Amino acid sequence: MDEGTIPQRLSASDSLMWRIESDPVLRSPILVVGLLDRSPTPEGLEAAIDRAVAALPRLRQRIVAPPLGLGRPRWEDAGEPSQAHHVRRVRAPGGDLDSVLEVAQPDAVAAFDPARPPWTLTVVDGLDGGRAAIVLRFHHAITDGIGGIELAQRLFDRKRRPTRSGRNGPGTEAGATSGTGTPASAPVPAAPTPAPAVPPLAELVTGAAGAVAQVSRDVLDLSRQALGAATRRPGDLVAAPLRLGRSAARLLAPATGGGSPALAGRSLDRWLSTTERPLERVRAAAHATGGTVNDVLLAAVAGGLYAYHKAQGQPVGAVRVTMPISIRREGDPVGGNRFVPARFTLPIDDPDPRMRVKIAGAIVRRWRAEPALGATGLLAGGLNMLPGPVVTRLFGEMLRSIDVDVVDVPGLDRRAFLGGARIDRLWAFAPPTGAALSITLLSHEGVCCLGLACDRLAVTDPELLAGCLGDSLDELLALGGPAARSPGRPARRGSA
Repeated sequence: MDEGTIPQRLSASDSLMWRIESDPVLRSPILVVGLLDRSPTPEGLEAAIDRAVAALPRLRQRIVAPPLGLGRPRWEDAGEPSQAHHVRRVRAPGGDLDSVLEVAQPDAVAAFDPARPPWTLTVVDGLDGGRAAIVLRFHHAITDGIGGIELAQRLFDRKRRPTRSGRNGPGTEAGATSGTGTPASAPVPAAPTPAPAVPPLAELVTGAAGAVAQVSRDVLDLSRQALGAATRRPGDLVAAPLRLGRSAARLLAPATGGGSPALAGRSLDRWLSTTERPLERVRAAAHATGGTVNDVLLAAVAGGLYAYHKAQGQPVGAVRVTMPISIRREGDPVGGNRFVPARFTLPIDDPDPRMRVKIAGAIVRRWRAEPALGATGLLAGGLNMLPGPVVTRLFGEMLRSIDVDVVDVPGLDRRAFLGGARIDRLWAFAPPTGAALSITLLSHEGVCCLGLACDRLAVTDPELLAGCLGDSLDELLALGGPAARSPGRPARRGSA
């Protein structure tokens, strides 16, 4: 990718995501856990990381705050990422997938070092049968779920023993590396991180003036976008802005009604769980109920949360949900975030699983038709003009009122390898970002891999919740026909 074609400032949406992290509960690291058939070789892993950095230069950049807090943050080159700082190898405390999740849980909430690019990769060795795992963590400002899959298409190999590639591109022999990932023939010590220097007054004034000019440009851009939205069709000169305004208000308004008192409380402690089901069976259930895979996922969440609340002696009729709706288009560059977070109240107490699918489908279709989906840059730009504490408080109140974040990401449909190791499973854990829990469906080679991330303070019995979600999903899959020979793992913490 030509670095000159990517903007140096964070987009308006990415800037909001970064700014609200002054409240630690709203941190947004994305976590991906992969189960491998063996340990990746150090040289193969190094080559894969080089390809990823070449495809997405953000991986060697850090986020820098604007002068005096005015304007949007910017991406700044932090030099070539040192594997000593970004990549580590650990030995699993046990031999199964549970031990991998134990390693991953602290990464689900830990803050990134602001002096370095916001990503880390942990290789977990020592699993039963000679297997291994990876735990990839990156800040949501780098990319969203679908953008991450686009990056994975470039990062992962198609063969176990591909042509090696180093920093000079495909076909270049990668140098031998030590166990730490540093080239054994020419070890390069990590440069110490310099202490932040206080800029001279003249430089600070110049930076502040540039930031003010940046805000002025944003205001002008907003005006142009608003005028364009209103005049695209001359007959709608008056009606279009009104419709857009009402739609924008729905996008920004917190979900009202419903809500669970049993999921109250927010903390920085996470509990992770994985499960899987054959994608073919989920599609069959969607076909049998007249819905989509996404509708079946939402219906399974509804049934599982109803059963959990009933078992807790606190039944509720509805919960508050956030679900990202992708607005990514073909030709968009890799990286960045192109989604709109829809917030809605989801009824969960209908006993008929077919009806739960129809309810979920109707809600999602309504949100996909919102006119303001195409004007998210306009909305985010306006919000970015608010002072940081105001933005954090506004989003904090809105996001902390959410019970569950539900994410559906189409994953890899082909075999993939990393450093000579076959990737057998990939689970993603979307950050709850203020919600009590998140549920992420990532398809991988014909398997629906579901990752559950619970706030330990909000979800007092996460094992019970994982079981309820699994039972609800199986109830829906039964509508699509008899189970296949390999029904998939039940909803629990997982066993490799």
